[in-house]
This record gives sequence, C-alpha cells and structure tokens, in this order.
Amino acid sequence: MMARFLVVLASMLALLGLTAWQAAAPAPAEQKSLLAEIKDKGELRVGYAVADPHQFKDPSTGEWKGIAVDIMSNWAEVLGVKHVPVDTSWETMIQGLEAGNYDIAAALNRRPARALVVTYSIPYMADRGVFTVDRNKSQAHTWADLNRQGETICVVQGTAEDKSLTAIGTQAQLLRLGDQNECRIALQSGSATAFFDDISGQAKYAAANDWVRLIVPDPVLQLEGIGFAIRKGYSYDDIQALDIQIENWVNNGLLTAAQAKYGLPNWEPFTQR
Repeated sequence: MMARFLVVLASMLALLGLTAWQAAAPAPAEQKSLLAEIKDKGELRVGYAVADPHQFKDPSTGEWKGIAVDIMSNWAEVLGVKHVPVDTSWETMIQGLEAGNYDIAAALNRRPARALVVTYSIPYMADRGVFTVDRNKSQAHTWADLNRQGETICVVQGTAEDKSLTAIGTQAQLLRLGDQNECRIALQSGSATAFFDDISGQAKYAAANDWVRLIVPDPVLQLEGIGFAIRKGYSYDDIQALDIQIENWVNNGLLTAAQAKYGLPNWEPFTQR
C-alpha cells in the first residue's frame, strides 16, 4: 500500500514540476516571414550591382535590365507586389542586405564565407572566372602567361573573382576597380593587361569587340553557382518560395529565353583569336 502511495505521489510531483517548468519557460519566438513583410509593404526591393548580363543599366533609360532583373520582376508579379530595384555595389551588397536596404541581394556567387551571414537560394546559373585581354597588345593565351611580374590584372572590387585571385595569390599585380566598365576602360587604355570576370559577361563583351581575346583557365580558377540571398532568420517557406521561382525559370525555358534575349554567345571561338 505504501509503495503504491509513493508511486502516485511521485507521479503527481513530476506532473506539477512539468507544469511549473512549462509556465516558467519562455514561449518560442514566432519566426519572421519575409514573404509577409514583402506583401505588407506591397513591394519587392532587390539590390543590384552591375554584372552584365545578370544586371546592368540600360544606357538610354537608366533602368535595370538583365537575367536576374527579369527573374525578380516576374517573382514580384507572382507575389502581386511592385518590383523596386535598389542601386548598390559589390563591395557593399551584403552590408546593404543586412541593414534592410532591400529584401533580396541579386546575382550573388554562392561562397562559403557569405553563407555564414546570408541564406542563399539555389543557383540559376554558374559563374566561371575567365580573362579578357587585348589581342593587339598581349601575346598571352594561358593563365601562366598572365601570372607573371610586370602584368596587371583588373578585378571588380569585392566580387567573387577578386576574392578568388586574392586567395590563390598571384605574381601579377591586382588592380581593383569599382565595376565592369572601369576594368574594361583599364584594359583598353593599357593600364591593365587583363580583366578577370564572369564568363557570361566576358563572352558578351568579346562578341561585341573583335580586339578582345578570352583566356579560359585550365584547370579552373573559379567556378561557383549564382543565386539570390536573403537575410538570416526567416522561415524555410520564404527561401523555398524563392527556390521554386528559380526552378520554374530553369526548367521551363524562361532562363534559356532570357539568355538569348541578353545575347549570351558561345564563348569558345573568342579563345582562338
């Protein structure tokens, strides 16, 4: 009888203890929803920095255009909100996202260090770093030809290409400038021997300028997926919705159409110049 009483008493004390702990324990914080914030504002704010063909400004209108811009503009339609481009730079892209200046950072290379501070979408394209040189001034055809003292390689400051060459280490001098156009001017003027950047934009530039030769490093120096990023702390539903938007573009011909629209050529002939 006493043993049965002790069992019942222990059970009651355990239940009381559990109830007291539940009452004292703080309620779990409700997870933030980026989709809800976007819909409440009625606008999808996207941070863009120049990276043709992903995102660039139309010189005649000043409006943002490009593959990433089209993906985000279409997603705004799906969400039933206004697409609002926000100007930024590659050097300040992550800081602007963390500060809440925009909801999405566009066309970011998926890098391990960045993944610690932002949440990435799945990639919609791959970024392979390649060099452009002026074939009328340079005899270089390989990375070994460029990676020498006396050579100057331009990179856009803060980009994946900048970080890749910095991590690898070079014999050549690195010239860090603010955007693609500044590096291309440096290449034309001769203040840079080569320009290291994303293969898509480099091939497009070579197609428009017959003095440009592409050098595609083998083995690869830099190859990364390109996607979008949101701030940490949002629900899985938010990034899943963005992933499915990208998946729809990749799998249903929309990405291929956008690549054709913005003139992505076959890059291989430009290596033979």
